[in-house]
Amino acid sequence: MASRRKLKKTIQFVTTELITEIYFRFLVNNQVDAQKIEKMVLGLITLSREFQMRSNHIDGKSNPHLVKAYYRRLYGDWQLAVEKIIMEIQTL
Repeated sequence: MASRRKLKKTIQFVTTELITEIYFRFLVNNQVDAQKIEKMVLGLITLSREFQMRSNHIDGKSNPHLVKAYYRRLYGDWQLAVEKIIMEIQTL
């Protein structure tokens, strides 16, 4: 990512899109348990908040190579978490 600001906006955008998808599937399929939906949404919000907080606390601010590696790892972890959530949404 080019900046922390873009990373945070990307995390927020993906989070809102996933929440929208969860509620859309709930409205289309009434057989899904509402408590399960709320649990998924709260977990997604918590995950989003965690990654935004991680983007603020950089390891090794003085070394650009460490900073770059930190953000690569952070973005990779975010992608894995999103893929896991997408798989859960598809099972609804």
